[in-house]
This record gives sequence, structure tokens and C-alpha cells, in this order.
Amino acid sequence: MSTIDRSFIGAGSIHIQPYNKSAPLLPIGNVSEFNFSFEEDRKELKNYLGGGGNRNVISRVSGITASLVAHDFTASNISLALRGNVTAATTTPVVDEVLVSHGVTDELIPFKRLPDLNQTITIKDSLDTILVQGDDYELMKSGIKVSEGGGIDDQGLKVSYTPLKANMVQALVESGREFVLFMEGLNDAQEGLPFNIRVHRVKFSPVQNLGFISDDFASIPLQVDVLADTSISGNGLSSFMQLDLAQ
Repeated sequence: MSTIDRSFIGAGSIHIQPYNKSAPLLPIGNVSEFNFSFEEDRKELKNYLGGGGNRNVISRVSGITASLVAHDFTASNISLALRGNVTAATTTPVVDEVLVSHGVTDELIPFKRLPDLNQTITIKDSLDTILVQGDDYELMKSGIKVSEGGGIDDQGLKVSYTPLKANMVQALVESGREFVLFMEGLNDAQEGLPFNIRVHRVKFSPVQNLGFISDDFASIPLQVDVLADTSISGNGLSSFMQLDLAQ
């Protein structure tokens, strides 16, 4: 009898949504790795009658975790890695934002928001005197840099500008968020044969390392705890995950 080739090279798109379904199921982008790990609580009764070995064994799964490596540095992915939340910042023009200054050459004075350098930016000193770009300061992507011999002192500044459209991630402010995780997969070794993985309830752990300066493409290594979903009941149904494999 001939055997059927069932070799496997997995690929696909991973999506998440809040466990309470308060937001849509959305993709997290390019993911190079997705793995599950199972921890076992094992109890063994030794055979004391002679001859060695075990008389009986009980094995229970004590924990399920998943790991994935994301490569899209989106605000939502970073918030998962840092247990943060995301807010969309408005582009409403900012008028007379007060900033601290020391008046030291090459001092970087970042604005509270990312400025749109294509729009008008006005810098005033503490006496409301308008300062001159090139003489008093140099425009930077985050704000201004103090020029040597210019008019910026240690009495502070007032800046008016238009912010760029941006997302703000507040790190380590969310600890209990739960999600549903869904993989829309395909088997590249079988002409793209589809499969799905539904993980009913998960929590993301803070990353151990998250690099922002590198010679190579950066990645976000995410660790996930797979939790039991007690809302799923029925004979033979898993409260953890379900796999659908096309034949």
C-alpha cells in the first residue's frame, strides 16, 4: 500500500482581537515563527516488585505557551510587546507649547508631539520674541537643536506647530488584556493546502528584549500564555484551541 505525502511547511497570517470581541479580528503582519510549547506535570509510580520500570504513570498538561516573531513595528504590535495601549494623536495645531530650555549649544529640545516640518513652526523665547531658524536653532525631526551664539537661553521657550499624524504607545499600563488568536494558514509543501488554528483565549507577556538600533531588520519576539476558555463546553471540545486541516 502506498503512503501519502503529508510533509509540511507552514506559512500564513496571524490575527488577534480582544477576547470580549470589542474590536475586529485584525492581522499583526509579517510573522516568521509561530510555535506552541506544552508543559507536563508527570507523576510516576515506580515498580518496586523488581525488574525496574514504572508500575503506573499519570501525565497532565500543566501549561501551554506560544511564541511568535513579528517583523512589523506597528503601534499595536509594540503595545502587545510592552503591555501598553495605543491612542491616535490628533493633528490639531499646537499654539504656545511651553518647553524647558538650558541655552546650551547642541541642546536638543524635543516637542511634546512629532512636528510636521512642512508646516509653519514658530519658536519664541520667554519674552515672546520670535527666534530665527539658522541663527538661533536648527530644526530636527523631533523638535529643535540650539545653535551656538543664538538667542535661546535658560528661561524656556514657546513653540507653535502642526503635529504629524501619529500613534502614541503608553508602555506597561495594561496587564490583564485577553485576546483571541487566529491563524489563517497554508501548507507550502502541499500546494497551499489551507489550515486554521483558533486559540480561544490568550495573554501576551512583556518582551525580554526589544531592539531599536540594529544593522539588520528588527523583530518583536512575543510570548503568549494560552488559557482555558470556560465558555466552551461539550464532549470532545477543547477549551484551549481548535485546528482545522484541509484534506
